[in-house]
Amino acid sequence: MMEHFGVLAVVLLIATAVGAQDTSSNYLLTGHSTPLASSFAHQFFTLASQSAELANRTNTQVIQTYEDRNYDDELCDRDINLIRDSINNLEEWALEFPDTWGRLPMGLFWGHTISMGQYEECVAASSTHTTEIRGQYCLASLNITTFYQSVKKRGEEFSRISYKQTDPEVFELGICVPKTCSAAKTEKLLKYAITHFYGQDVMESNYTMVTEARCKYDAPIELRGIDIFAIIFFSLIIFFMVASSVYDYIQTRKGAPKKPLLIAFSVLTNAPKIFTVKKVNNPNVIHCLNGLRCFSMMWVVFGHGYMTFYDLPHINKNKFYTWVQTPYSMLVQNGSLCVDTFFFMSGLLMCWGAFREMERTKGKLNIPMMYFHRYIRLTPVVAVVVLYIMSLYKYSGAGPMWFKLGTQDKRCADTWWATLIYVQNYAFPYSICISQSWYLAVDTQLYFLSPLFLIPLWKWGKKALVPIVIVLILCLGGTFATFMLNDFTLFRVQDDQVDLRQRLTYYPTHTRIPTWLIGVIFGYFLFTRNRGRQIPMSKPLVLTGWFVAFGTMLACMWGPYWRILPDTPDSPLIEGAFFEPLSRTSWALSIGWIVWACYNGHGGLVNDFLSWGFFTGFSRLCYCMYVIHRIVQLVNAARLQTDTHFSNYDAILRWWHDFGITLTASIFATLAFEAPILGIEKAIFGKPAPKKPSPGELAKAAPVAATSASAEPEPEAKPESVVETKTEIAPVPTNEENPSKA
Repeated sequence: MMEHFGVLAVVLLIATAVGAQDTSSNYLLTGHSTPLASSFAHQFFTLASQSAELANRTNTQVIQTYEDRNYDDELCDRDINLIRDSINNLEEWALEFPDTWGRLPMGLFWGHTISMGQYEECVAASSTHTTEIRGQYCLASLNITTFYQSVKKRGEEFSRISYKQTDPEVFELGICVPKTCSAAKTEKLLKYAITHFYGQDVMESNYTMVTEARCKYDAPIELRGIDIFAIIFFSLIIFFMVASSVYDYIQTRKGAPKKPLLIAFSVLTNAPKIFTVKKVNNPNVIHCLNGLRCFSMMWVVFGHGYMTFYDLPHINKNKFYTWVQTPYSMLVQNGSLCVDTFFFMSGLLMCWGAFREMERTKGKLNIPMMYFHRYIRLTPVVAVVVLYIMSLYKYSGAGPMWFKLGTQDKRCADTWWATLIYVQNYAFPYSICISQSWYLAVDTQLYFLSPLFLIPLWKWGKKALVPIVIVLILCLGGTFATFMLNDFTLFRVQDDQVDLRQRLTYYPTHTRIPTWLIGVIFGYFLFTRNRGRQIPMSKPLVLTGWFVAFGTMLACMWGPYWRILPDTPDSPLIEGAFFEPLSRTSWALSIGWIVWACYNGHGGLVNDFLSWGFFTGFSRLCYCMYVIHRIVQLVNAARLQTDTHFSNYDAILRWWHDFGITLTASIFATLAFEAPILGIEKAIFGKPAPKKPSPGELAKAAPVAATSASAEPEPEAKPESVVETKTEIAPVPTNEENPSKA
């Protein structure tokens, strides 16, 4: 029986001709595989009509509903009979139904396990008779497990692929039936067609081929309450932007004063704050942070792009299993190190900004206002993306891939609230609403914990470093123990428990504290020992520092590469347990050297490049880019209705595609949400900038050896309304010296 089922799967998948009639007259469109009477798609309607006759005799007709869809078995049978008769009469409208079915699965043995057919043609299909018949597209799943088990593998299969390649279990086939047919009815007809050719014994009766969630027909859009709210909200935002810009323009022409609240949404005011770049020689500015932030942001989009790229309907999907063995793939497999760059900068800037505030207030820190300002600066853009996902997102695309990838709204249905209070990394680690927002949750939680480290550092100086280092080591030990207890491997692609690994070692705040604390410690020493002056160092020491830093980063990135090669034995568990925490801390220390060397004039060309003015403007968009980019990637991928090709070149093309749309959307989001919130906040809570303390005052104010100003990505000299956002919290720690305003 199992052998018969394997034969069935192959025959069905390659749309083998059926029937004994002469098919010479049917070779009209191709010379080798006709889509006319000899194809399974066409014969399905003849067989379905036979099934309908049997159902009528046994009175098994039912009426079903699913969401807003109504199904009627009797109408389904009527429509199928009419389609069958019209196909036999070669009527174009009826031929469109079988014409849209998936056909030959090219590259089946290279992992191409989907034949989508023609979605748009199916849902647009309609009868020309008085009886209305509309097409309904379904993505059916056919079990091919038995067939693949019977295939005799080539001898070198396992030597050329180190990552666990498993045989596919399902082939997905696009089919088109009348919209009056429910998924259950369609599955019954499909199974009847298979049984007709291959007998009762070959059909696995418990396997579900067709589900309502993967069927769709063209229906009028019925807006829900949240959809209407979203449309009104976005319309109001655009109206505010236009009205505020007009007011700004009129007042500028008149030379009249402007009310801050009325120009909060003005594009004329906010756009220059993004795109105007002024080179400022200010000790409060660490220019190289802008370049580090921008490159890390591009790396994040690059890595997430490959995650989405893998899920596309590639005709050569099995190339992935050899791709993971290439040195180039390490940029993706170890790409999460860029997140540690963000955590390091977050800790550094948070410490620096808090110390400047405590210096101004003689050691006091307004913790409630510090939390409040941080929340209202982070949340608007996140809330807008959540609103879009839960409302207009479902109208952003359709098709077979949308069934598979366009499911973000379902993830948000129960978890949106956790995202808005930044606890999603613990509350819903398996279904985070905005998947990459786990970082915002971790960074926000660290920001809320920061007074536990800042106040002791301010009061007791270096003495407070001892318990901080102990906490750092304990957290490193916790990650090590988690790896050992759960048998996690060196590479995620080789792990059998990737989701559990993410929940226990990637998302939790306690596993991210070490790199953040390294940033805090660097910030402390930069503020107390290095602020406003450059520490001289001999050229040999500088070269040694750069050599060690780059060597460490290369080791973190490509050090374990040899372990994934086919002829290399798998790494012992203890190797992965050591590598995970130590590689992240080593990376953070190397980033620390880059920041220190660039700030002290030892950066050379590296500092010149990272401090390029272009990165200053770009960095002001990074927060919105981080929040938005993943949904852009998923929408672009889910809208696909054709096959793709897996290669690095194709992935880079898609990266530029996603990056460009993300950048455009981020400019709008910054002008529409982020910058206005900063303007409103400044108008309500803003205070005059404090007078710069003299060196003598600095020495009195801080219980440590302070020498000069501060070091943030861009302070007073930069446009505050955009740059002050989310200083230490988001992937764009921007310039904010006052944590009570962060």
